[in-house]
Amino acid sequence: MERGSDKHGPRIDEQMQEEVQGALKANRPTRADEGREPEPLVNDDGRPATDPQAGLDEDERA
Repeated sequence: MERGSDKHGPRIDEQMQEEVQGALKANRPTRADEGREPEPLVNDDGRPATDPQAGLDEDERA
């Protein structure tokens, strides 16, 4: 039988799947307070939000 991951056992895999199922099905923010929403994975200009140079201007980048 194929499982979701090799890091956790089947019980933890099922628990993790249940925890995110509501957010995946909602297709909209699931928090009442906008400040509690997770940060986006991509900035407005299309660069990954984790890019260390994301906050730098063109002339400041190496």
